[in-house]
Amino acid sequence: MRDIALILHVLAGVVAVLFGPLAIVFTLRRRGLNWAGEVYHWAIALVCLTALVMVPYDWARLWYFWPITIASYLFVYVGQRAAEAPGGLWYRGVLRGYGGGWVALWTAIAVVSLPHQWWAWLIPIVIGSPVIEWLCFNPAPSWTQQAQPGHTS
Repeated sequence: MRDIALILHVLAGVVAVLFGPLAIVFTLRRRGLNWAGEVYHWAIALVCLTALVMVPYDWARLWYFWPITIASYLFVYVGQRAAEAPGGLWYRGVLRGYGGGWVALWTAIAVVSLPHQWWAWLIPIVIGSPVIEWLCFNPAPSWTQQAQPGHTS
């Protein structure tokens, strides 16, 4: 079971790494939920589910991945919900949700890839979080315009 979960975990992780930026860009450009956001959401869901399956196999060393996994999924869920109902400051939910999930994904990759480097988890957070916040407070004009009735993106 662990081997199957690990294979699915890695495959879903690759899909999530690739589709995270696509989900953000397409969602902001199209002002709503789209296929890239759905793929990203389900890839992250599978990454998180398989992580929850694998952690008990090495609980003493990996227990802290449970809360990280749950928080990572919740980020993407927030982005998904914001994308479903654009209006007001919806783009901040998309950026913080989808972007936060992507930063969490890269943080997990850094921690697993560099397990003995305590600073590894800081790199994605220190780079990603300011970029996300800058975009939240400096949005593209198209993100803040109200969609015209009957207009489909």
